[in-house]
Parts: sequence; structure tokens; C-alpha cells
Amino acid sequence: MEFPIPSRADYALRTAVVVATLATLQYTGTFVDGPPGIDPAHLAAVAVLFPTFSYLIDVVVANVRRSPE
Repeated sequence: MEFPIPSRADYALRTAVVVATLATLQYTGTFVDGPPGIDPAHLAAVAVLFPTFSYLIDVVVANVRRSPE
């Protein structure tokens, strides 16, 4: 099993983009039921879980065997 060596800067940049996008959507009220506003607990959970699941996806991709075409 191969474990990729992640670039911390890359994960930090992707996480910042995702959290900033979600914060903008929450602030404007887009795709939100109820009044617009920022939910800090939700954004904190995304900031922790997004890099974790991104790394797990990278592990799966690194270990998938390509079939010859």
C-alpha cells in the first residue's frame, strides 16, 4: 500500500478556497434555509474534515492499479 506524501501548502490552499467559498455562500444566503449568516461551527468542521477526506481520496488514487488498454 502506498501513502502519498502530501504538500501541506497544497492542502492548505484547497481547504482555504473551500472554506472561503462556503462562507461566501452562507453569508449571501445562497443554498441556505433560513436567514443568511455565517455558521462558524460548520466552517470549522469543514476545515478539519476536508483535508482528511482529501488525503484519503489521494491514498485510494495512489493505490488503484491501472489496467492496460
